[in-house]
Order: sequence, then C-alpha cells, then structure tokens
Amino acid sequence: MTAPVPERAAARAAVAEAEVPGWAGGVMLALRWATLLVEVTVMVALGALAGGVLLGLGPALRAGGVVAARMTAEPTPWRTFWRAWRDGFGRTNALFAPVWAVGALLWFDGVALGLLDGPARAVLTGGLLVVAAWGAVVLAAWPVVVSRYDRGVVDTWRFLLLLPLLGPTTSLAVLVVAGALLAAAWALPLLAVLVGPGFWLWAAGRLAADRLDRVDAQASGRSAA
Repeated sequence: MTAPVPERAAARAAVAEAEVPGWAGGVMLALRWATLLVEVTVMVALGALAGGVLLGLGPALRAGGVVAARMTAEPTPWRTFWRAWRDGFGRTNALFAPVWAVGALLWFDGVALGLLDGPARAVLTGGLLVVAAWGAVVLAAWPVVVSRYDRGVVDTWRFLLLLPLLGPTTSLAVLVVAGALLAAAWALPLLAVLVGPGFWLWAAGRLAADRLDRVDAQASGRSAA
C-alpha cells in the first residue's frame, strides 16, 4: 500500500534534516544538492512544455525559483513546483511578456549584427553586451520579485529595470555567476544542461533575494521614520 502523502512528506523532511558526520555526510549532502539541481532543471523544462513554451516558460521559471529557494528544506519539491506553476498563471505570463518582446528584439539585432561591418558593428556589439548584462541581472531577480510582490506589470518592470542600479555589487555577483555558467557550458555542455538552469535559479535567486531583503528593510526604515 502506498504511504499517505503526509507520511511521505514527513519522511523526506526527516531525510533533509538528517546530518551524517564526517566526509560521508559531506558526500551525501553534495549528492543531494546535485540531484535537486537536476530535478529543478527537469521541472522547468516540463513546466515550459506544459504551457507550450510561450505560456509555460514564465510560470516554470517562477515555480522553479520557489523550489530552488527552499532546496533541501522542501520535502515535496514536485508538488510545490506544480502548485506554484498554476498559481497566478495569467498574471505570471503577463509579467513575463516583456521578456519575450525584448528577446525577439535582441534576436533581430543579432541578425543585423551579422550584416554590418566596421564602426557600426562595434557600436551595436557594445550595445548588445550592455543590454545582455542588464537583462541577466533583471532575469535573476524576476522570479523572486514576481513571487514576493503583488504589483502590476508597469510597477513590476519599473522596479526590475532599476534594480541593477540599487545593488551594483549584487549585479556584479550575478554576472560572475552567469559567466561561470557560460564557461561551464563551453567546457562541459552536458553537465551545464543538466545542472545549469537549476543552479542559476538557486544562486542568482539567492543573490537577488538578499538584495531585496535589504531594499525592503531600507523602505521599512524610511516608512517608520
């Protein structure tokens, strides 16, 4: 007989909280983290496909960010993922629509870049690099901001576009993570495909959440004053 869901959740929670001393405990923890990162990657892929990619990628990234933020503390990651994927499905897609628009624009700019030469090519290349770096920081914060704040599309994106300026150190850290993942994708493409998306959602999301905690604390301090 299959164990009831609460019992499975309790069992997973006990495993997540268990500590094995010595090197064996370190190995088990590393394996658990690696497995969870792969699971998050698979979740995001399935969530994107479930919405036909166009309507599924935004909710999948948001739900993946929710699971990645909890990692080993989450006893039922798959249930949590699909619950978060469904919750606010329409709102999440509305908030993700600008990403598709900017992505299409960057694709056309990339095509134009291949047709240009000389100074115009150098200027366009520099502009695309700046936009790509800014976009990486914004995308790192997007799942966290969408999950944390209940704001409209305009207010959310105004905040997201200004966020890199509010925490330049955090922005630099996010770009370092992005660069490390690109290097890993070049050196170990299969490993990057399996672990990369999950690691990005965890690492970049953690950096963004810490920055947002400080922003919220500053805002609360000004309100109290």
